[in-house]
Amino acid sequence: MASDAVVEFKDASFSYDGIRNAFEHIDLNVEQGSLVCIVGANGSGKSTLAKHVNALLIPHEGAVVTFGLDTADLENAVPIRSQAALVLQNPDDQIVASIIEDEVAFGPENLGVPSEEINERIEAALDAVGLDSTRTRETNALSGGQKQRLAIASALAMNPRVVVLDEASAMLDPRGRADLSRVVRRMRAEGITVIAITHFMEEAAKADRVIVMHDGAIALDGTPRKVLSRADILTPLGLEPPEATRIACALEKRGLRMPTCLTLDELEEAVGRAARRRGIKSEPRTDDAQAGFEKQREAMPSSPDDRSAREDDTTPPLPIRDDAGDAVITFEHVGFSYDADAQKAREKERRRARRARTNRTKADEGRRSAHPALTDVSFSVKRGEFLGVAGHTGSGKSTLIRHMNGLAHPSCGTVRAFGEDLSDKRAASRARNRVGVVFQYPEQQLFAATVREDVAFGPANLGLDAREVDERVERALARVGLDPAEMEDRSPFELSGGQKRRVAFAGVLAVEPEVLVLDEPCAGLDPATRREFLGLVRQLHDAGLTIVMVSHAMDDLAELADRVLVLDGGRLVGLDTPRAIFERADALASIGLAAPSACLLAERLSKRGLPIPADLYDERTITEVIARALR
Repeated sequence: MASDAVVEFKDASFSYDGIRNAFEHIDLNVEQGSLVCIVGANGSGKSTLAKHVNALLIPHEGAVVTFGLDTADLENAVPIRSQAALVLQNPDDQIVASIIEDEVAFGPENLGVPSEEINERIEAALDAVGLDSTRTRETNALSGGQKQRLAIASALAMNPRVVVLDEASAMLDPRGRADLSRVVRRMRAEGITVIAITHFMEEAAKADRVIVMHDGAIALDGTPRKVLSRADILTPLGLEPPEATRIACALEKRGLRMPTCLTLDELEEAVGRAARRRGIKSEPRTDDAQAGFEKQREAMPSSPDDRSAREDDTTPPLPIRDDAGDAVITFEHVGFSYDADAQKAREKERRRARRARTNRTKADEGRRSAHPALTDVSFSVKRGEFLGVAGHTGSGKSTLIRHMNGLAHPSCGTVRAFGEDLSDKRAASRARNRVGVVFQYPEQQLFAATVREDVAFGPANLGLDAREVDERVERALARVGLDPAEMEDRSPFELSGGQKRRVAFAGVLAVEPEVLVLDEPCAGLDPATRREFLGLVRQLHDAGLTIVMVSHAMDDLAELADRVLVLDGGRLVGLDTPRAIFERADALASIGLAAPSACLLAERLSKRGLPIPADLYDERTITEVIARALR
């Protein structure tokens, strides 16, 4: 093993089925204390590679050596896993406890760490990810993004030498990604090696080294500037350069001399220099607290639960404008709380065990009772519109959409779908046939032996005859871009990740709903597959479906939505057109969100005195405007 390497792959190959290799003949060294980002299309072998680092998987050929220990030796499994922490893409796959602090304590307890030290590790880990005020809450009441924060905290509590993050930021809001970036920098400062799998190229741009995988092999390996600028190689592999790189390349093609830019800060400086070369006045960027995109992101509140930091905030609020019009769904003063009483009885024995390591007060217990997820929410979804839903992790987005077809019922207030109060069971049942909900990671909804059986499940339960069910299955598969003749008899579990997601969509569309509700439909998808899905969603909307889409990607909402609804701490704080919402970048930042990158760039260029409107919010438009301004 190389003297400065903590992980080494030696001509390693692995196959799940003994027929096709997930990766093959990999030679790779990861140096101590480095940040290595691995990128690649879905199915390229990234996650399989990650699971070899801590001996969850063993290569069929070659060897993987971690901390100088051969992972194939069973006696090395415990010492390797106690020092190499893995955070999986879906946090539900690794959360084992019912209470947050129990989950964080699980690893240290199994290593025999003293109770007093476990408490210190719990506090430090939860504080690092912004969950310090939630340690006594139930894990099943957390949002997907909060669960991902918890999984990261559990890894940190192990005091590892190596941390592997498998799409750990996929479910995080902009504040969560900024928090994760701070945590990664802290780990590196402490000498911890970080291996991060990501589809966010802006994250990869901050790494020491970027590895591009394709079809189980390493296609590119080098510094971020060397790798991420290669659009000629990345694009055919289903990837794309960072947004700043794309804009700089587009400006170069329009006759402007531009360097390779990996970050928006670099792009802003390059545009300023280009303006000065053409005799256009451009003020230099100041170095005050708000200068730079990275500083602007880090100025966000670090915890979604800490509202005290905003009590004296004088930032103008987001606009709220709601004309009911032809409403298909209405919320009237809706409130909802997760009641923990049932959990308390089940956790009685575990609480006794916890008292051995912590002195909980009655006030602490009180924090576990009812957790308000929605408070006094009123708005309408209009027929035929595309409504985007944004909010920080834990703001109530997923809870909100569960109310739209009666999967959840408000603690107070009223939800109506097509004029019917969904507190009535029969009305809720009818609504579920007209309002289809696709949850996070929809491929986990697959269950049948064949694609046809899976897609047919919904319409068959409507009591339709066999011919109508068959027709709906064919229509639904065709609508999501799958050939019915080719796909019907295949097992959904043998499909690629993108195909699985399409089949899950088809299962909802086969019911032929009038409203389609999507909860983070593009989470975990590579750039090419993500573009395909957004194109599919646009087509469904153009075909007449009313769409409600939850997303942390402000650029997607800016491009697709007619209106954007913003939640903060379970309250509706904004509802208007994308332009009206995103021009309030300061207000969004105060609640842990960020305007689209193009909007932030336009604002900063405008402040430099360049003839750039400050209210642009899509990549194509800002590229054209900059090119015209600098001619």
